[in-house]
Amino acid sequence: MSEGHTSLERALEVSNNMLAAAREGQWDSLPKMEVERAPLLRASHPRDDRSRELLEQLLACNEEMLSLAARARAQIADALSRNGYAHRALNTYVGLGR
Repeated sequence: MSEGHTSLERALEVSNNMLAAAREGQWDSLPKMEVERAPLLRASHPRDDRSRELLEQLLACNEEMLSLAARARAQIADALSRNGYAHRALNTYVGLGR
């Protein structure tokens, strides 16, 4: 890690770990990692090309995590919708038997 960029480089490491967890669907582990990452992102850093490069990589990680989260959220919504349909169908079936 280079002097002055340590916090951004560590934030990128944590972000890559978060992305790997998101890809594996391990959403419960992300909040703990975010607790570590947030102060690293708030730390001061040089305003130079290396910082810009690191920030672009961090942004790319965040964008992919958001995309994965949106996809997971859509899958959950679909599963809940199917479950609701099955529940209504079961209630209708039970109701017919009365």
